[in-house]
Amino acid sequence: MAMSMDVHVTTAWSDTCLARADRRAIGHILFALAVLGVVLVIGWIWLTVLSVPVVLELATPGLRHFLTRRGTLELIEKFPWRPVSVNFVAGRRIGRQAYLRVEDSEKNLRLPELPERARVLVRHTGRVWIAGPDERGRVVVMTRGLAFLTRGRVIDR
Repeated sequence: MAMSMDVHVTTAWSDTCLARADRRAIGHILFALAVLGVVLVIGWIWLTVLSVPVVLELATPGLRHFLTRRGTLELIEKFPWRPVSVNFVAGRRIGRQAYLRVEDSEKNLRLPELPERARVLVRHTGRVWIAGPDERGRVVVMTRGLAFLTRGRVIDR
């Protein structure tokens, strides 16, 4: 009985996390479009040309989320959520990317995006919940206590 209740709670929480990820992705895309709109209103051609890479960089997290959303849902449906103990790999932070060492495993998790609030939570709890990995090493990672969900990949240490 407790197990099925925990699965229901985990499923409800993953739905909340996915909805928050959708909103966060829309926010990235809208912000990038707003920046592009401001640049276009200014009307300087050289500024417009130089702003294109910046706009794409701002929109990338949102675009990545929506391009991988179907695969994320498939992983969530195929694999049960399970907690894993993790800690950060020292010296492997590149921008918003995160590398997590999984305890009792020879593998690490590479997450393309982990905001600072989620980093603080993971550092404090030492735990994330994952669904997967599949045969290609793809996982879905979520936190408890902060509605955050992202795709990641299992990599060798």
